Amino acid sequence: MSRANTSSVDMEDGYKLAHYGKQKMLASQTEFQTTNSDSEEQVINARKAANLALAKAKAKKKAKMAKASRKKNK
Repeated sequence: MSRANTSSVDMEDGYKLAHYGKQKMLASQTEFQTTNSDSEEQVINARKAANLALAKAKAKKKAKMAKASRKKNK
């Protein structure tokens, strides 16, 4: 694999992180692809549900971190 960056800074971790993010994005895109244009509304609803689930998980994690922070600062 040739590297785009030729500087002396090692970017291997950055490349791994970018690759992981790209894989996650492609997986979520293929999850919602359909061959039928009639089911477009279902796809939109599925995306809404998936985004809502991700938002709930993020909020739950954020609340847990805030609780831990409050407990630490007592």
